[in-house]
Amino acid sequence: MQSDPAVLNTVNFLKMAHGDLPAMRVLAADYFFETWQQYSDWHSFIETGNFNHLRDDLHRCKGGASLFGLERIVALIGAYESPSVLEEKGFDLTVFEQELKAAESAVRAMVG
Repeated sequence: MQSDPAVLNTVNFLKMAHGDLPAMRVLAADYFFETWQQYSDWHSFIETGNFNHLRDDLHRCKGGASLFGLERIVALIGAYESPSVLEEKGFDLTVFEQELKAAESAVRAMVG
């Protein structure tokens, strides 16, 4: 039985930090700022059916999340990467927002 992914894979996060948590704090702050900026447009992308732009944003978000070890965000976005899934099911922005907040809190706890 496979368990749910962690909000933050601390081993991967610390490996990426290479012992420089202050630098990771800056990188993480940039990632979260950019992701929140992108997120602010996603409602309109869904409403207007602009799934190509949404898919591009989600792909960038997933890539950054992967680098930081944000496993639940990676899994959530991965479940919607297929064009047919995204266009048929949409994307649950409420769930994503909850996961992004949880990830931000977990990273903040790691870097102080």
